[in-house]
Amino acid sequence: MNARRKDITQFFIGTLIVLVTGYILQFSFFKWDLTEEKRHTLTTATKDMLSNLEDKVFVRCYLHGEFPANFKRLENSIREKLEEFKDYSDGKVQFEFIDPYANTDKKRIAEQEKALDEKGIKFTRLSLKQGGAQQFKLIWPGCIIEYRGKETPVQLFKSESPTFTDEMINASVNNLEYELASRLRMAIRPEKPAIAILEGHRELAPIQMADFLTAVEENYNLAFVKIDEKINAFSDKVDGFDGRKNRFQTLVIAKPDSAISEKDRVIIDQFIMNGGKVLWLVDPVKTDLDSLRVRQETMAISNENGVYEQLFEYGVRLNRNIVIDYQCAPIAFDAGPNGNQRDIQMFNWYYAPLMFTQGQTHPIVSHLDPIKLEFASSLDSVNAGKGIKKTVLLKSSPLSKAWNTPVRINTSIVSLEQNYFEANKNAGMPMAMLLEGSFHSAYYDQLPNNIRQDKSIGFKNNSEKTAIIVVGDGDIIRNGLMPAQSGYTPLPLGYDRYAKAVLYDNKEFLLNCINYLMDDQALISVRSRTIKLRKLDAKKIAHQKTSIQMANTAIPLLLAMVMGIGQYLWRKRKWVK
Repeated sequence: MNARRKDITQFFIGTLIVLVTGYILQFSFFKWDLTEEKRHTLTTATKDMLSNLEDKVFVRCYLHGEFPANFKRLENSIREKLEEFKDYSDGKVQFEFIDPYANTDKKRIAEQEKALDEKGIKFTRLSLKQGGAQQFKLIWPGCIIEYRGKETPVQLFKSESPTFTDEMINASVNNLEYELASRLRMAIRPEKPAIAILEGHRELAPIQMADFLTAVEENYNLAFVKIDEKINAFSDKVDGFDGRKNRFQTLVIAKPDSAISEKDRVIIDQFIMNGGKVLWLVDPVKTDLDSLRVRQETMAISNENGVYEQLFEYGVRLNRNIVIDYQCAPIAFDAGPNGNQRDIQMFNWYYAPLMFTQGQTHPIVSHLDPIKLEFASSLDSVNAGKGIKKTVLLKSSPLSKAWNTPVRINTSIVSLEQNYFEANKNAGMPMAMLLEGSFHSAYYDQLPNNIRQDKSIGFKNNSEKTAIIVVGDGDIIRNGLMPAQSGYTPLPLGYDRYAKAVLYDNKEFLLNCINYLMDDQALISVRSRTIKLRKLDAKKIAHQKTSIQMANTAIPLLLAMVMGIGQYLWRKRKWVK
């Protein structure tokens, strides 16, 4: 009787504990992420945004239905990510998955496809083999975020080639938090901040940096601005305010190839003095690439664009040199005849140094793949002790050298061996630098008093706390172009034509620079995450298929049998006298 009473008491106590625990868990939320890269844990920036949502968000995802396993994995990953968004937003994020082809009416399907395309969701065409026949199917790997009546599209699969690979699916899974969080941030933001792209000094054409501009335009408003010596190009004079009010938060200067006039430079200087940020992508050295292609050699000379003294005053010197580096990108050259064909071989192109950022903790460069420069120049820190914080973002490898201009550029450089770089090397030269603080005007002692004291100009000697980034290579932003019927089509920034894939993180580096200058470090923290693709060994699976199947079937059964026998023996020993 006592044993029975004891069992009943234990049952009620256990039941009470379960009920109390379940009640408490209704008011708390936690997860225990055991993955190495914390793939199931949102970044702090995303959690903060979700917890501070002012209104409900509804997400409609159109990647739903019957399709191959790799896209099914992407669908499941999207669902898991949206579940996390829902949890951390305290239920303010709601979502549903919709199969655009659930309705078999062709007219309804056509209307749905047109509506999705107009809203900014792009389809992906899959080639499938069913019943021995080749079939094609359209899928829509994207979502529509609706917030306060405003709809924002999110493209969750972005292909880099016509053939789909596991790596491309993994890249999409890796970017889910960034794509969803950045688009949600854009949806709840009252208006996009503005960025100016300088033109009028033979800078790169828009199509030459189209991939970068397209990516930036997802989160910011862009405007191409020609100064033409007009004081109001970037800012307006406000009554009762000593300086001027900038209309743009950041200015991008992409490879000016002609001199920027002194008046234009003063206007840029005053843009900085009024708190503006600048991304300087400057080629200190000019090379004739057409001559190099035709005659296999050319001369590299100083590119007199007029910005050197101005940047020197801010704290950085652009050196008129060409950096060659043993750590570089490859190039294909004709090595001579090979029977009735030409022998095309790959060589080290020392004029295209690769910047590796492993071990660096600054948010702009952490977790980035190699960044490719070409005919780049080094930087030096100058004017120390003026309260400017300087951070080297990119630097050359230990096996690098600098050739001062004028210098002969020749394709025969590919024949150099490693021992050439080991002798008299210039290791670790800065190639990109971030400068932060309160800058002195580069023209505070050069302009006449009547200009400095003109209230309509609003000249300032010292800036608010601001930042500039200087890169000694204008081509870091240039994307390749592919001939097309209508002209040229831009290739992805960082695309390698020999590997036929995106190998270099130029775009990610530049986007991080923009986000940092725009004080959008939340986007950097999300984009910098990397989730590894742990692929199964296909050869090992094929070779050991039978043993793997038997092990996965037999071992769980054996464990269940052992546990059952063990429990039986324990109960028998306890209760049988």
